[in-house]
This record gives sequence, C-alpha cells and structure tokens, in this order.
Amino acid sequence: MDMIRRLHRKFIWMATVSVVAIIVLAVGLINGSLYVRVHHEISSITDIISQNGGTIPSDLAPQEKGLFEFGNWAEETPEFSYQARYFSILFDANKKEAKVINVNHIAAFNAKEAFNLAVRVLQTEKSEDFFLKDRAYYNYKITQTASGDTLVVFFDCTRDILALSSIFSYSVALGLFCIILFFLIITFLSSKAIKPFVRNMENQKRFITNASHELKTPVAIISANTEALELVSGKSEWTGNIIKQTKRLTNLINDLVALARVGEIEKENLKLEDVDISQVTETIAGDFRQVAAERGKTLETHIPPGVHVRSEEKLFGQILGILLDNAVKYCDEKGRVQVEVTTEKKEKGFAIIISNDFAEGEDIDYTKFFERFYRHDISHSSQIKGYGVGLSIAADIVQILDGTIDVSWKEGRISFRLDF
Repeated sequence: MDMIRRLHRKFIWMATVSVVAIIVLAVGLINGSLYVRVHHEISSITDIISQNGGTIPSDLAPQEKGLFEFGNWAEETPEFSYQARYFSILFDANKKEAKVINVNHIAAFNAKEAFNLAVRVLQTEKSEDFFLKDRAYYNYKITQTASGDTLVVFFDCTRDILALSSIFSYSVALGLFCIILFFLIITFLSSKAIKPFVRNMENQKRFITNASHELKTPVAIISANTEALELVSGKSEWTGNIIKQTKRLTNLINDLVALARVGEIEKENLKLEDVDISQVTETIAGDFRQVAAERGKTLETHIPPGVHVRSEEKLFGQILGILLDNAVKYCDEKGRVQVEVTTEKKEKGFAIIISNDFAEGEDIDYTKFFERFYRHDISHSSQIKGYGVGLSIAADIVQILDGTIDVSWKEGRISFRLDF
C-alpha cells in the first residue's frame, strides 16, 4: 500500500538523517579540536624558537600546564631540539640587512634562499601564517627583539599537517562507511520496526470496514420500520427524530466506507487519462450553484478554458465535490463561494483555489483541518451536518494524485488551495 511505503521511506529517511547529523557532528568536533590542538602546538614551537633568539636550547625545561591544558612533544621530549626542522633570520631595525642567518637545523634551504624568503614574508601584513613550498608545510612568525631588531622564524610543520590531513581523510571515510552501513541495516530492519504500526493500521481499516457493513443492516431496518410505523400510526415528533438520526448514521457509515476505500487505493492501479480540468471543475461547481442559492449564498467561478492534466477524473471530481460541499456548508449567510483555476506563477501544472466567506475563522487552528473526525466547532453541534471526515478523505486523495492541499484564512475568507 502507498501509505505503508511512504511510512517505510519516511522512517528510513529520518533515521538516516539523524545518524548523518550525529556522524558529521562527531567528525567535525574531532577534527576541529585536533586542528586547534595542532595549531596551538605549532604556534608554541615557533614561540619557543623566537623566545630563544632563533634557536631551541638543548636543555629546554617543560612548561607548567593548567588543569585543562594539554602538553605537546615540544615541551616534553628531550630529543625535540634535535628533531625539529627550522631556520631563522635576524634583521636589523630597518628590516633590510640580515645580522644572523641560522640554517643549521634544516636542509631544504641555504642562507640565500632563507634570506629571500624572509624578505618576502616581511612584505606581508601577517605576523604569523602557514605556507606550502616544495610539498612541505611551514609556519613562520615575526617578532621584535628587546634591542629593536626583527626576528623571522620558520618551522617545518609538514609532519603535523600531514598527520592532521590523514586523520581527517580517515575519519571522513570511516564516517561515510558507517552511514552506508547504517543505511543498509536500517533498510533491512525498518520493515520490522514499523510492523506493529502497520498491523495496527490494517486492523483499524478492517474494523472500520467491518463495522460499517455491520451497521448498515440494523440502521436500514430501523429506518424501514419507522417509516412503516408512520404509515400505520401517522407521523410524530419521535418518528421524525428517529428518521433524522438514521439518515445521519447512514451518512457517517458512507463516510467511513469511503475513508477505508481511499486507504486501499494504490498508485499503480490508477487509471490515468487526459482530464479537462476546466470542464470538470465547471461542471461540479455548477452542481453546487443551485445548492448555494437555496441557502442564500452565491457561487462564482473563474476558470480559464483548456487546462488539462493526466489524472483519474473520478478521484479528481471527488476532491472538488468534498471541498465545494464544505465551502457551501460553512460559508457565512448571504456569503460568497468562489472557485478559481489558475496556471499563473507555475511553469508546469495548475492550482485550484476554493474560498468562501468565514468571518469567525481568525482563531481556528487550521493545521488540524485534515485530521480525521476533526471539526472546528468543538461541541460537534448538529446545526451543520458532517463528521470531519471529508477533508481527511480529500487530503488522502490529493496525496495519491501527487498533489498538495493547503488551507489559509485572510480578511474574513477561508481558502483551500490544490496544487498539481
């Protein structure tokens, strides 16, 4: 059934989106925290080199850390001063001549190359940044010494950046693998997960169908016996009430049967054909024009000719009948019902808008209008006939026909809009 398939797909979609959100958040937090950590460590190393005149002393003492601070290998490993690859250039106060060029701890640069690179760095506006050269990553920092000279320090952080990049790649790959694996598992197990709901829905439909058929016979007998009693004893207030209520029960039973039948409709079994929407809408609206006039209301149509769609005419007519019946029924006294078909602002398809005067509609919760057995008059008074089933049936049929239905209220008028 279409409803079960939609529920199945929706369950898989929502579960997958939830897991994707969790995995993306986890991967983002892990890689983000690692990036901050690595960036902090690299910056700490260039600080150490800058604070020690462009070199790393072999007897570097570990720095004290707070309760929530992390250490790094630069502060805790005795071999660090021999493992780190770096170079530094000390410029005079005018930043034109190099006083000291230290390239003893790197093989990728000689003194001239180091000097030229430092000059280019000094021309930038950044005092610290990363750059890529010859497939190696470097971090530089520009500081001022106590004597007014300028010290430019370069640190080879290729190992750190590549490690961070590898972790990011592996975590993304692992995240994608987990998402695909979860999708396959949830697709396989989702049928079992929604099975209780499906069983309950099928039992509910079966109950509605069986109860409707079981009620038809006694209601018909009560109605027939009451009419026979009127023939023998004449009409009375009590027999009139009995007949009135049996008609209401008959209408309710018919609505329940229609509701059950709509739930059994499948898209694959629809008999699609070219439907002249203009003609169908005009015909059905014409059927309700006299009904509206008898109740002191007017029905207007604004329907351009030649609007066609590939659909099932019977179901389409059923939707229009329900909405027009609802509009005429709930329209204010001496009010106006309007039916409009429009293709404006739509590259494909069309829209049907059925509206009526409804002055008391400002404080109504329209989000519940398509729920089964919902009526805005909470007391369910019998002044207006109906059981709140029609709009639910219309919404189900619209969904089967791949359309949308919306309801809105503005300036004393309520409007139902169908989009196909």
